[in-house]
Amino acid sequence: MYILYAPPKIFNYLPAKTALLTEEVLFTNNIAYCPKFYWKKFHMLQGCQDLTPRWMKKLRKKRILNRIVIIAKGGIGDSMWTMPVSRYLREQHPQAQIVVITENRNMPVWQGVPYANGCVPDEYWNYQNLIRIADEVYDFGGIATSLKKEMKIDPVEATFKHIELEPPKERKKLRPMLVVLREEGQAAQKLLNSKGIDITKDKIITIGIEASTPNRNYPITYTQTTTQNLINKGYKVVLLGEKKENEGIIIWSGNGTQQVLNLISKTSIRESMAIIALSDVFIGPNSALMVIATALEIPTIGLFGAFNPRARAKFYDKFTGLWGQAKCAPCNEHWTECREGDPAPCMKLILPSMVIKETEKLLQQYPRHPLEKAPIE
Repeated sequence: MYILYAPPKIFNYLPAKTALLTEEVLFTNNIAYCPKFYWKKFHMLQGCQDLTPRWMKKLRKKRILNRIVIIAKGGIGDSMWTMPVSRYLREQHPQAQIVVITENRNMPVWQGVPYANGCVPDEYWNYQNLIRIADEVYDFGGIATSLKKEMKIDPVEATFKHIELEPPKERKKLRPMLVVLREEGQAAQKLLNSKGIDITKDKIITIGIEASTPNRNYPITYTQTTTQNLINKGYKVVLLGEKKENEGIIIWSGNGTQQVLNLISKTSIRESMAIIALSDVFIGPNSALMVIATALEIPTIGLFGAFNPRARAKFYDKFTGLWGQAKCAPCNEHWTECREGDPAPCMKLILPSMVIKETEKLLQQYPRHPLEKAPIE
């Protein structure tokens, strides 16, 4: 239970049992008892204040929750940042039914995870029905994109802070955990084999070529140069991406033969997950595929400009964040084109030679044994 106050300057004086924004929270003399975090956040965004004393908040943490709803909207990466909280809630309430509400595009990454009972699309009737019957509802919208206090810290850390929970001590529990099925891994291995890539012999470098917004994209010409250099060193390169307009990237070796497996716009998110799971190193901008690679514990190079990698990758292991520290970085702009041009000046500061150097360092530091890459559940 929370105690909310509706300032009269904003809402005027409210008589007894006034449903200000929802019938679930009734105000009397501008004070209301609020049963769920979701409604507390909703009212506070409209200008209400939280007057809940500390002793009451401590009692809330001791509740037994049988039905929990997690609203994990935004991009795929944003949705994945709520996974550690979901896992924590599963450990604290093992008997609970935990349901995740998110966009259709995000649902595949939640497939098979043991800390959620199900995932449903963010449609009106799901909100209406699930919020009504849940013991608690946690809404994490805006943590990485619009809530100023939370934007300055790692988004996983922010989710715990947002709902007033102490994060676990183990770093591994502060990273998303994904499930790639054996048959998905076998299908990915078969695809690579058909293109002359052998996971037992070859070093496979997978490159994600885009983020969801252009200000975070690595320059295409830099990607081409990086890819060509990796090929020249004998590595196998796989390109992943979503946007069809980028699928025309072709890399040719010195003898005129194509030496890169270009899967841009040709794989689903789960197929991309399976391919990344077979890789020796993943390279990509601050994006969903980068978060997936780190969740799968693949050695990863993240390419950052608009955001400081220390505020986006605090709990990743086997990870190197290359940051193009232009004068205007970090701007923390998440949903826009760069005002300084395209490609963004910060991303242009990350030279292909820097990426190559870090790739070889990760290959030496975290070599993957062929048996480690073999698809198993």
